[in-house]
Amino acid sequence: MHLAPIPRHHPTEAMVQSIGYVRKKDETIDRTFATLNFSLLLRGAGTYDWHGNRYRIKAPCVITQWPGVKMYYGPQPGTTWEELFMIYLPDTIPVFITRKLLSSECPFWSIQGEAHVRETFAALSALLQNPPHEGFVDRVDRLSEYLLFATHLGAQKHSSSSRAADVIEKIRKHVREHREHQHDFEQLARDHGLSTSTFRRYWNKYVQVPPARYVTNLRIRDACRLLVETDLTIHEIAQKTGFDDPFYFSRCFRNNMHIPPRTYRQKHMARGSFRQRTKNTR
Repeated sequence: MHLAPIPRHHPTEAMVQSIGYVRKKDETIDRTFATLNFSLLLRGAGTYDWHGNRYRIKAPCVITQWPGVKMYYGPQPGTTWEELFMIYLPDTIPVFITRKLLSSECPFWSIQGEAHVRETFAALSALLQNPPHEGFVDRVDRLSEYLLFATHLGAQKHSSSSRAADVIEKIRKHVREHREHQHDFEQLARDHGLSTSTFRRYWNKYVQVPPARYVTNLRIRDACRLLVETDLTIHEIAQKTGFDDPFYFSRCFRNNMHIPPRTYRQKHMARGSFRQRTKNTR
């Protein structure tokens, strides 16, 4: 079921683009995806290749397919497996990594709390069997993420780079909470005991967006909200979100959103913003 074009009433950072269920999958997949995919294997066994290494996998487990990575996986010859797959846009990778639902160091994992997973899977299946209705796709988004969370319950994962991951998360949290300020990432790294090269290596690994672009993305997201929910001028919004130069702000906004900030405001206000509706009820 292709869900991408269905409007969300309560959008989340991890919106399912497509979702599907195969009761008896017998084909071997040999391709490179442009999306981030999760496949929950509920029955069966087979093989899964990751960066040149072949692994034997057995249900219940989860395997992931990353954008731009050559994937080769499938059930054992002459057999089938039961699979639920969920497809997301590539830019959700940092979201899932932050929520500890995804890691390049652990591209597949065994499902520990199988009973809980089966219960959530049943609820999701029942939802998908009904015709789309208001709020349908929002529930799919959240049930899908909760299902992924359930697959991690009880799982024990250890990594030699766990300290670096914790440090990166602390720096990322600090930057996110003070995104309107200017940041010296090299100094932040030194303050947390990391060299510049180590910081950049692990930042790219866990966040997968360059530090400067990460900050810009946060600021642009704030700007989108202020454009629709306030009467602030473009110049005021630029200053409020950390851009000293309003012309540079407009250029960054256009590069990220593909339209100028003024056009973005007009477009979304025309659809009826919260601010407009509030005014109309006064």
